[in-house]
Order: sequence, then C-alpha cells, then structure tokens
Amino acid sequence: MDRKRRVEAAFSAAAATYDSAALAQARAADLLAAALPALPPTARVLELGCGTGLLTRRLLERLPTGASLLATDLSPAMVEATARLDDPRLTILAMDAERPAPGLGGFDLIASSLAAQWFDDLGATLTRLAGLLAPGGSLLLATLGSATFKEWRVAHAAQGLLSGVPDYPEADALAALLPGATVERHVFTQDYADARAFLAALDAIGARTPRPGHRPLTPGRLRRIMAGLGSPCAVTWDILLLSHTRSPA
Repeated sequence: MDRKRRVEAAFSAAAATYDSAALAQARAADLLAAALPALPPTARVLELGCGTGLLTRRLLERLPTGASLLATDLSPAMVEATARLDDPRLTILAMDAERPAPGLGGFDLIASSLAAQWFDDLGATLTRLAGLLAPGGSLLLATLGSATFKEWRVAHAAQGLLSGVPDYPEADALAALLPGATVERHVFTQDYADARAFLAALDAIGARTPRPGHRPLTPGRLRRIMAGLGSPCAVTWDILLLSHTRSPA
C-alpha cells in the first residue's frame, strides 16, 4: 500500500473518534475562518480535506446565503461524516486534493485546514489550486510548520534517533512555493497528560502515518522517548496560514 492509501485508511478509521481529539485542528479552523476574505453574494467555494466538517461548519456560518460550498476529502468515511451537515448550500465529494476532479474551476474561495501537510507535492498542488480560482478569488490554506511537535523530535534526538515526523516548512519557504502568497505563523502548545495521551490523540485523529522510509521503533526505544517527553507534557503546534489572491481579470 502506498503512502497516500495509508493516509486515507488511517483517516477513514478515525472518522468516529476525530472530533473528540481534534483540539488543535479546531483551533486552526478558527484561525482560518477569522481570516476569510469578503465574498460575493453567490460565491463558489471549494474546501479541501474537510474531515468531519470542523472548517465546513465555520464556513457555512460565514458564507452568504446565496453561496455554494463543495467540501471534499480523500477519505470516503470523512466525507460521509461531513455529509451529515444539513445545509442546502453544501455539496460533498470524495476527492484527492492533489488531483482535482475534471471540470472544477472558477472558485471565489478555496480553503483547506490542516490537510496540506499530507500532500505528496505541496508546491505543485498550490500552483494547480491557484489555477482553479476565479479572477480575484482567494486561496486560504492552513498547514503545519517546522516547529510542530518539536518536543517529540527533541526526545528522539536525545536517544540519537530521527523521529517519524515529516519535515514541515518554515513560513518563508511555504510562501515561496506560490508567487504572491503571504504566510502568517501561529504557534501554541497543547497540553497532554503524558506521551501516551499525545500518541493516543494522534491515533484518534488518524495522524500517525510517519515520514516515508521511517522504521518503527523497538518497544524499549519507544518507552525511553516517551519518558523523555515528560508527564504532563506540552507539545507545540506551529500553524502556517497561507493566503493568495488571484489577480482580477
């Protein structure tokens, strides 16, 4: 099974438990929703990586009554969860954000919260998504930055090991992937009882697929790393909010 299929399977398995553990994800969705641009009365909106609808609900609260929202996710189980939202403006579609369905385009807003860190090729996907915007349309995307889970990385390094956490970008590197984009950085910590609770929370949201090539730890090494995280522990979340607007016609 390739990595994308593993990611899909992990999130599908977590559809029933996601909302109970998605505290940082809810905070990221709030940050993105607060940054929404003004939209025309009949705005066409595309959401990528809708999950169980954390951002979807916030978008529906803020969109004009005449707007339409197409919410998509790689995981069919996540799409099914979001489909339970009752709003005539909402359409649901299972779709890989890196391979948009044929015929899509002309969106006044494309929004995505904490899905882009799973993309295989972030730069190419950002360029492709910018091409789906209508003139004057906006791309607003929240993803994870380089300081995310730094405590978990440090606990690995203390044992001479590299963690399975991917190499997330710095803010300036993310902005450079899409000409004209700006990036805001929001850093906060999330408290956990201990490393076991931290890992359980990642399991509950389906976010335990490691970087490509990472080998699972032996039980002994894992115990030492978990002990190094401390009890209780605070773990960093580094949220990068990218904004890009297509030039008017």
